[in-house]
Amino acid sequence: MRNRSRGMTLIELMIVVVIVGVLSVLAVTGYRRFTLQARNAEAQNFLGVIRAAQQAYYEGFGQFCGADGWENHPAQVPLEQKVNWGQPAGAWRDLGVKSPGQVWFRYRMRAGADNPPEDHFPAGPWFVAQANGDWDRDGRLSTYEVSSATNTVFIDNENE
Repeated sequence: MRNRSRGMTLIELMIVVVIVGVLSVLAVTGYRRFTLQARNAEAQNFLGVIRAAQQAYYEGFGQFCGADGWENHPAQVPLEQKVNWGQPAGAWRDLGVKSPGQVWFRYRMRAGADNPPEDHFPAGPWFVAQANGDWDRDGRLSTYEVSSATNTVFIDNENE
């Protein structure tokens, strides 16, 4: 009777290594996708809070909160990690919106009584609010935008 050694051949070992490698790539890709979805959900949810606050402000004061120029908070686009929301000034303070914690995005808003920034806005008071992020740090920003002109969230360069 032949005595067969118990062990793996080189080919069997290579097949196992390839399978582990493929599974690792799939896991990393899936994890990154879910991470980006969670970050993007922050922007869409917080822009919904801003839209609701702007509508309440309009009902109370007959105009939207903000100035004709962009008011940014936080001042810079977060790159490596979340940043504290802190104590915003100006229109952000007047609008009364607060983040529940740290944020992955820089939020911007502006508003006016007339002269809307785009042709598709109706005449009269208007507002625009944006969330900007830069996930791959290449200078191209992911932009999420809500406005008084539409009920949808406009998305440009998602996951950039």
